[in-house]
Amino acid sequence: MNRKERRKQRQQAKRALKSDPTAKGLLQKARASLEGGDLANAEIEFRAVTERDNHNAEAFHMLALIAYRQGHIEDAGEMILEAITRNDDDPALHANCGAIMNLLGRPLEAEASSRHALEMKPDYAEAHNNLAVALEVQGRLDEALESGLKAIEVNPDYLEAHINLGNLKLRRGEVPEAIEAYQAAIRIAPDNAMARANLGTALRQSGDLEAAEENCRQAIGLNPQYAEAHNSLGNVFKAKEDWEAAKGAFRGALRCRRGYLDAHLNLAGVMFKAGDVEGGEAEYRKILDANDGLPEARAGLGVLLLAAGRLEEAVENFKQAVEAKPGLGIAQYNLATAAGADISEDDVTDLREVLDDKRILESDRTLIHFALGEIGDQKGDYETAFADFEAGNRLRKDQLARGGRTFDADEFDQRVDGIISAFCAETFDQGRGGGNATEQPVFIVGMPRSGTTLVEQIAASHPEVIGKGEIDLIRVLCGDDGDGDSDSDNAGAGAGEKGLAGQAAEYLARLRDQAEDAARIIDKTPFNFLTLGRIQLMFPGARVVHCRRDALDTGLSCFRQYFTAAHEWACDLADIGRYHRAHERLMDHWQGVLSLPILSVDYEDLIGDQEKVSRRLIEFLGLEWDPVCLDFHQSKRMVFTASNWQVRKPIYKSAIGRAKAYDKFLRPLKEGLKGSG
Repeated sequence: MNRKERRKQRQQAKRALKSDPTAKGLLQKARASLEGGDLANAEIEFRAVTERDNHNAEAFHMLALIAYRQGHIEDAGEMILEAITRNDDDPALHANCGAIMNLLGRPLEAEASSRHALEMKPDYAEAHNNLAVALEVQGRLDEALESGLKAIEVNPDYLEAHINLGNLKLRRGEVPEAIEAYQAAIRIAPDNAMARANLGTALRQSGDLEAAEENCRQAIGLNPQYAEAHNSLGNVFKAKEDWEAAKGAFRGALRCRRGYLDAHLNLAGVMFKAGDVEGGEAEYRKILDANDGLPEARAGLGVLLLAAGRLEEAVENFKQAVEAKPGLGIAQYNLATAAGADISEDDVTDLREVLDDKRILESDRTLIHFALGEIGDQKGDYETAFADFEAGNRLRKDQLARGGRTFDADEFDQRVDGIISAFCAETFDQGRGGGNATEQPVFIVGMPRSGTTLVEQIAASHPEVIGKGEIDLIRVLCGDDGDGDSDSDNAGAGAGEKGLAGQAAEYLARLRDQAEDAARIIDKTPFNFLTLGRIQLMFPGARVVHCRRDALDTGLSCFRQYFTAAHEWACDLADIGRYHRAHERLMDHWQGVLSLPILSVDYEDLIGDQEKVSRRLIEFLGLEWDPVCLDFHQSKRMVFTASNWQVRKPIYKSAIGRAKAYDKFLRPLKEGLKGSG
């Protein structure tokens, strides 16, 4: 039946309805019930209309809207499709069909309905907005952006369009623009919980955690049952590494909505991060049982098992995850890192085809390039491997830049100059008190990928030592460079005794959590090399271990590594070289002005004579030698860093001189190491 025949049939039906007083009365009664908010009776009455007149599009349309308002989206989908087959000329009907098809995850049908509505009504804001959502799901982000902006152009006060624009900007990695879109939505509707919660998400991604927390709390205040707001707040606490608060927020989200997958995955992840391995594993397995082996849960469980040293189980979970969802980047990357040499050429070909799928997220696309680079490296195909590492880093760098995160080597040199100036010899000659003289803290510093995780694993194998991993608390308490916070009593290298004492006490409370009786507790945050001056003032009895490795091997390893944290400098070989050079310059300064004992551990020496260097390390910590330190790879402690695969193996030498295989690609790194002038 063509459109003309359908129109003729509808006209005949209208004439029949007009002549059927019973059907006409039912329709009027149903409209009145709907307008009065009596959905139950309205549904009964509209169904009665369809029984009297099966061609009545309005009745099916209203049944779709009733089902939608009741949360019965599948039923809404059935009814709206019945409606559009009976009326091809109503733009509102087709726009609503687009919205419902989006909710059902049927973007092609949503696109078709939205475009049909726009053919009839080109300036229909709702249809433009629904089209934007449908295109975004398909990965057609540029087209989606065009439609989203058109919706706002047509109706500048269209709340949902501003929120969807923010969501689209966030997916594109354009965090500042996403924040602007959500703020525009809030200006339109200050009491909209969704806009507040989404703004909290964007602010978290921008690094403004305090503002993010405030907006999430406002969203919960506006709607205490809004699960997404609780989940967003949990993610803020997770970024702050406040695991208990994060768990509480994610549990709150699950109380608001049972089966909320995102919140449940987050809960499992923070339980594991908080050290509750059994609890985290149990939650992941609950998700897997309830959701038919959800790939994201498989990947999360794999990461947990990897950190716990259960490598075979971890690999099996990664394999199942990528089999079910080939575009899941984190699973592909971990699988390639673990077993890249064993991945077949057919699987590599399939993985490259995944990159052509526009629907996968940019973060997944980036991880897949890093996975392919790892596979190529392990197979000895260094040219292909480097091309993939370069492609992954280019995507990562672009993504960070859109989020307002860039690296300027000259500015970083000036930053190091400022630290050197602030923490000069005179700073420490003042004999000022206020710190804590405890010998418990040990700070392992150095460039990432220089052996810091290996050194911690060896030391933490000693029965009197506990390794806390990268807790990043000195920076949180004292500022990026250890120069305090906005409180004048705490600010700068010249902080008063009260400020030092308070910061030292708060740091020790976190450091000693579940480790009170240890003789030494390790903070293995590599970037504490920037804050050693502040550490000297806070903990004059602490010890520092400085890990060093061949600069080219270190630089290449950083370039090959997908860092989950936003290390902008690590995406470009020249920037890596400049960063490494500034790090060495600052460490030379610390060696000259600090009284803290600093032990330098060269990676190559450790690999060449494990026992000799390990004995020297334990002696430096002021402890009796224990041969268990030689069996560090058998330790059951959790390892959360990028080196968790490597430290589960005995010492191996293959990482020494690794840069030679890539020498022809490393000119920018070499030039960066020489400096800007």
